[in-house]
Amino acid sequence: MTTNTATAVVESLADDVRQALGLAPGESLDVPFAALGGSSLDAAQVTVRMRRAHGLALGAHELLNAASVRRLLDDLAARPRTDPADRAADPAPADRAPLTWQQRVIWYQSLLDPDSSRYVFHALFHFTEAPRPAALRARLRRLLHRHPVLRTRLLFDGGEPWQAVPAADVTDAEVDLTVVDLPEPTASPEELVRLSGADRPFDLTTGPLLRWVLVRLPDGRAVLVHTEHHLIHDGKSFVALLGGLDDDTAEPDPDPRYFAYAAAQTAADPAEVREVAERAAKAAGRILDAGTPPTGRDTFLRLPVPPALLREVREGARRASVSLFTALFTAFSQALTQYEGVGAAVLGSAVENRPPGHEDTVGMFVSTVPVVVERRPGELPEATLRRTRGALREAMDRSAVPLSDVVQAVGGTDGRGDGAVVRAAFSMHQQVEREVELAGATARVQLGVFNGAAKFPVNVVAVTSGTGDDTRVELLMEAQDGAVGQDDLWALWTGTLEWLRTWVQLLPEPRTAPATALVAKVTARAAAEPEAVALDDGNRQVTYGRLAAWGEAARQLLDRPGAVVGVLGTASPDFFACAYAVLHAGGTYVPLEAGQPAERLASMVAQARCTTVVRLPGVPDDLAAALDGPDGAPRPLDWTGLAAEWDARPVAAMTAPDGDSAAPAYVMFTSGSTGEPKGVMVPRPALDRLAAWAVRELRLGPDTVVGQLANAAFDASAFEVWSGLYAGARIRFAPTGLRADPQRLAGWFAEAGVEYAFVSTPIAELLARVPKPAGSRLDRISTGGDRLHGLPEDVPFEVLNMYGPTETTVVATAGWVDPGGAALPPIGRPLPYGYARVVTADGALAVPGEQGELWVGGDGVATGYAGAPRQTAARFVADPYAEDGAVVYRTGDVVHLDSGGRLHYSGRRDRQFKLAGVRFELGEIEAVALRRPGVEQAVALTVGSAAGPRLHLFVTLAAGTAADATDEAIRAALPAQLRHLTIHHPDTLPYNSSGKVDQRRLTELAERGRPTANAVSGPSVSEPSVSGSTAPAAPTVAKPAPTAAVPTAPASTAPVSAVTADSAGAEHVGDGSAALELLWPALVPLSRRERLDLAHRLIGSVLGGTAAGEETR
Repeated sequence: MTTNTATAVVESLADDVRQALGLAPGESLDVPFAALGGSSLDAAQVTVRMRRAHGLALGAHELLNAASVRRLLDDLAARPRTDPADRAADPAPADRAPLTWQQRVIWYQSLLDPDSSRYVFHALFHFTEAPRPAALRARLRRLLHRHPVLRTRLLFDGGEPWQAVPAADVTDAEVDLTVVDLPEPTASPEELVRLSGADRPFDLTTGPLLRWVLVRLPDGRAVLVHTEHHLIHDGKSFVALLGGLDDDTAEPDPDPRYFAYAAAQTAADPAEVREVAERAAKAAGRILDAGTPPTGRDTFLRLPVPPALLREVREGARRASVSLFTALFTAFSQALTQYEGVGAAVLGSAVENRPPGHEDTVGMFVSTVPVVVERRPGELPEATLRRTRGALREAMDRSAVPLSDVVQAVGGTDGRGDGAVVRAAFSMHQQVEREVELAGATARVQLGVFNGAAKFPVNVVAVTSGTGDDTRVELLMEAQDGAVGQDDLWALWTGTLEWLRTWVQLLPEPRTAPATALVAKVTARAAAEPEAVALDDGNRQVTYGRLAAWGEAARQLLDRPGAVVGVLGTASPDFFACAYAVLHAGGTYVPLEAGQPAERLASMVAQARCTTVVRLPGVPDDLAAALDGPDGAPRPLDWTGLAAEWDARPVAAMTAPDGDSAAPAYVMFTSGSTGEPKGVMVPRPALDRLAAWAVRELRLGPDTVVGQLANAAFDASAFEVWSGLYAGARIRFAPTGLRADPQRLAGWFAEAGVEYAFVSTPIAELLARVPKPAGSRLDRISTGGDRLHGLPEDVPFEVLNMYGPTETTVVATAGWVDPGGAALPPIGRPLPYGYARVVTADGALAVPGEQGELWVGGDGVATGYAGAPRQTAARFVADPYAEDGAVVYRTGDVVHLDSGGRLHYSGRRDRQFKLAGVRFELGEIEAVALRRPGVEQAVALTVGSAAGPRLHLFVTLAAGTAADATDEAIRAALPAQLRHLTIHHPDTLPYNSSGKVDQRRLTELAERGRPTANAVSGPSVSEPSVSGSTAPAAPTVAKPAPTAAVPTAPASTAPVSAVTADSAGAEHVGDGSAALELLWPALVPLSRRERLDLAHRLIGSVLGGTAAGEETR
């Protein structure tokens, strides 16, 4: 070969490498393959190209380990070539073959859980116009003929499984094509697969292991759901199948070459198995182990890595001479080990494992290799990357060792399969981005459809698409809910991105601020009018001058900026004067509402790490003493003494303090799902932005009188007071005894001259129906805390409906309510300094009208939970749709966006329930009730029982409203499945200290079934009997004190005859009634409560069986 010829060959090889990696023509290759951004998948593609196009044998590991790609190509060009046409034919297989060890793992799992979809693969072919079923059937027949392995079925001989293909030609029964017409489109690929029935289990003993379902949509579009069993599938196999779809001239494969591969597979070397097992056994601790088996209700997220971050990561990988896969694998492994609190773990990773000559063979070749990863605190990211790269290469060098053998050598599976060793896996997959011609039409191919069951407790696949600067990466994250919840997945996502951002130094700007604009506003007001009243409860007043002076004096109390001070008391001028002094001095205040249990308060002090606790007047001595503990808890200081001492000092100059403080403005505690309170750390800039917005939106100024109603432990108190002080207004504190009494509250507003107030939602709804007292200046209110229902047309003031968890600094969205408008007014739009996203269950952005979880981002998002990094990582997550590293708060609230950009609240995810397979929302039931004349308030809830959820509705009625007629009207307006609910009629609803309806108290009342003297005043709950009559009511009990808001009127439960005779459900009536009569003798031996539970469930099941348009499973 001449020099010129050799140079031309090398350049041709180099062009192939550049094309595979998306590099610019002529870009230097004098670096390792990984430094060019190449991964193991890229290496496999390059080696296939070298073999096919040039007849050159090149191993993927050889390419990955080469110090210089250019020098390797020089050597490769000098090697002898083999004409691809001269390749020896595969040996003819027998009529059957043993299972490969990869297949045996899948077969064993299928035996354990034959109905699981864990090893089923789905791809979607999207058509703009539905193809003809006959043409699809012909193409599927050809596919089965060309790739006989798709027709595989399992035989059993001597207790051992064998794989075989029928000798006869493809039969009509094997061409598994069905057509499904959906009445309405669905946005979710997973939902489409479920509705089409494509996820039904395969019968491995009959085959074939491929099916098609054509789903025709009402707008003329169609989706072909392609489903394979992993027994004969891996990613490369699917690519081979696509090639057959495109090429009508492709010749059939006379026999399944995969069978030849299976027959030739030999047992693993025991020494290699021991070596891999010993290495895996060294990983410290077991991760992601909740001690419960998978339930099949697994979680799935599909999240894009932000493009700006991905660009920096790719560049960083090149500089570090590692592949993009190694960088992502390292980030995930570090996030996982940190989240689990372990120093080492075993992660699985998929390896292609195809021997030479099987590049186009359809079959299951991929295997999982165990990779031991370590976390070394303080280690530089580059060192961590190098260690992980070495661990990956070491593991992949032993990719032929079956993972099942490793598990057995380590010490058995503990009944959990490979999960005994590998509890998490991370792999990479190249997305097939192509259009195919299929049955005379063009289809777009979509992969990455979740099959409903994760293979490991956590399984992550990085799906790459595009090339060069156009490369995109999505992380497909699956979790088995027996061990891992969705919150855990989100925490791992956030940790992975945080590690990458730290490595490439692409961090968001820290949120720091001067001593807050609020302090500057108060100081300026104090300088201009020191005697202007800031805080006033009718007996005690605190001026702006005193606030500023106490703030200066507090600097000496707080040894340093950032000190955390607990304020122990109730909402009052003194409480907020103390809290302001802490803010002024650069500290963080923690509201410690004196009405809470001492144990809870002590937990809050410890979690927030209070350096000081200030006790306000009126706090019981025993409560203060309970916080004066021996375990380093701060001794409470007396506010009265402090204020007197500070008053004795000369008043300092009225100027705002200089300097920055990164300390939170306050830590506000909310209830946690574990029973422990969670302290939300609210940053100072967020408080400033909130106050400034409120002043503009609510038209607050120095002459405004602002009502203060909220409990100090309710974040609405921060909104009321700090917004008012920001405006220089006068804050007027309402007497405690009337805050939950709309009639008296309206009178107090008039007497106190209040012009604006925040009123909790349940009280606001009642207040809107109270005539405006003479002389009242109240012309606007804001409301929040609960779901707002429609307001009457003659409401006497403007109403701003606000929504916002504590984690979003009180308010995230807001909108003015139209009187007499929607029964469920929208929650408005995001505040100007924030944004909202509506996200589906898998992490995708919802389209307008589609329900999803509300995420809140922007300057109002809190920094997390005090002393709770795991909970913080789960709820405050990296925004996959933001380029700047923004963090969003996952609210857990279900909303949808309308065409006008307004958000509509549907409820908490935990307010959804299913009855007879149909999903319902408690808020919808409440809305139905509130539309009945005379209904003032309505709260729906479910109480669990052995037979399923029991539905209860608490309704308060206007004077003179007939309860029986109202109940009948409510039931008539509900879906048939819900008409057997129990309806309670209390005089008033119970409220908690935040002014919200006390759901826990209502649940207790519902669970009791029969009231007691301490529970309700009124007859007992009436329940249905078989004949349709109701049980006699118990005697009326004594009425409790007015402070306990409790039911006083009887509750009603629809008798069976009332449910089954309803005209709206007439087509189901006879079935439900007859079934109940036939089954009643079998129910007699059960207890009365069990009979009722089962009867209710039966009725719901019968009536719900054919509910049109509802979701059923």
